[in-house]
Amino acid sequence: MPAHPLASHGRADVRRGGLVGKVLRYAGGSVVATGCSELTLVVLYGFLHVSPVWSTCLAWVAGAVPNYWLNRSWTWRRRGRPSLVHEVVPYVAIVLVTLLLATLATRAVDAALKGDGTSSTLRVALVAGSFLAVYAAMFVIRFFAFDRLFAGLADAGDRPPDPDGAGPDADSDAGPDAGGAAEPPR
Repeated sequence: MPAHPLASHGRADVRRGGLVGKVLRYAGGSVVATGCSELTLVVLYGFLHVSPVWSTCLAWVAGAVPNYWLNRSWTWRRRGRPSLVHEVVPYVAIVLVTLLLATLATRAVDAALKGDGTSSTLRVALVAGSFLAVYAAMFVIRFFAFDRLFAGLADAGDRPPDPDGAGPDADSDAGPDAGGAAEPPR
């Protein structure tokens, strides 16, 4: 039987939709994380009148935790225990840039609107909008940073072993007779 043209190098990536599939999964995870963050920000800043800095920091945490797990397990298909040094610390460094920018933006918008007669509803909407704008602006930058991080871990053989021992391409549709050479276990 002739080898399938996609059976060798990228068979698992093709099955999962390649770059387009990865971007769509990343976007889905980002929507969930952004929703958690934005809701937390509006409740803390708008209803509980917590300062914009604290509201932004707590909203960041509310989104960063689900964002990490969704991206790790769904977008980049990482399984097993994460490496603190090689995975968690670089992830936190990447998302801290977003926190810093969001904190600066929300604080600046809040300061610009305080005492100028802007209604509290409009002020909350504009502060929340500035928070969301930072996340939207960072979306593409973070995708490529995370892709480099998680793909680099897989390329470096830092991928934790699958519990069933089947290897990284075990979930692909191509079997051992698909024409490609079997990869050694990692």
